[in-house]
Amino acid sequence: MSREPDPRLVYARTAEGHDEAAAPGGGIGPGARRILELIDGQRCVGDLQDFARPGELGPIIAELESQRLIEVTGIAEEPSEAQRRARASAELALLTQAKRTLRGLFDAELGTAGHVWEARVADCVSMEVLRLVLREAVDVVYFRSGEAAARRVVAAVRPVFEQAQRAH
Repeated sequence: MSREPDPRLVYARTAEGHDEAAAPGGGIGPGARRILELIDGQRCVGDLQDFARPGELGPIIAELESQRLIEVTGIAEEPSEAQRRARASAELALLTQAKRTLRGLFDAELGTAGHVWEARVADCVSMEVLRLVLREAVDVVYFRSGEAAARRVVAAVRPVFEQAQRAH
């Protein structure tokens, strides 16, 4: 079992990592691919945690390192209190916008059963919690309303998380 890496570590892709990201060879799983695509020599490990499931990041980083797709390039400084507050404020604004964007989506796809998912989205306290709720919700929509409905939900949700990714 891999332990979580220091959240201050900054990784960059190696030449092999750039090749893998540009033309996937299938040597890594989807979670590892998602993290590899985010590694840019600027983000620290702490910035990547929102894009992995709990406990998943350490093993992914270890896998990418063992395959020589990434390497440590530095250690980020701890953010100042002002930077932490600014980041928290930006995340709250993004969360509020995401909730507004998603309002009514589950009622439209699930009818009255969507009320539960609408409430769960409204109760989310962070983008990470929202991400977890939406993963589960997409599965429920798929099993209750079919693939086309699940694709509509994913299409509505994708821009929310692409914007969150750009904000990081």
